[in-house]
Amino acid sequence: MQQSVSAWRHKAARYRLLAEAALCLGLARIALRLLAFRQLVRFFELPIRQSEATGAERTRLRNEVKWAIFTAKRYLPYQTTCFHRAIAAQAMLRRRRIGAVVYYGAATLPEKGLSAHVWVRDGDEAVVGCLAAKEYHILARYPEGNP
Repeated sequence: MQQSVSAWRHKAARYRLLAEAALCLGLARIALRLLAFRQLVRFFELPIRQSEATGAERTRLRNEVKWAIFTAKRYLPYQTTCFHRAIAAQAMLRRRRIGAVVYYGAATLPEKGLSAHVWVRDGDEAVVGCLAAKEYHILARYPEGNP
């Protein structure tokens, strides 16, 4: 009995995390349509108000957010771009006391021409969009002071 209650709680927590990711992706989509880029930058620059998570807790929280973003995007009735996923991931990480950095880059790709890409990293750890980011030159990072 105890094991089934624990499994149910774990499953409920995953569904809440998935719902949060879907909501954040939807809000990111709305924000990109309605807000000027300088307003988005203010959002990217918001500080974490508590001490940052560290160690194993930070890794666990980061992995949960990665899972939620990638899972939610597959089930949404609309497409999400790298920018939507980056906004959502940074917001979710900030709520979990993780100061992740949003990177904005550009590249001239043979199949696309001039192309932009947005990705998120937590220090050296990839969060979203990092595989494709290898081809892009960093134009900006938010918050600016982070590497």
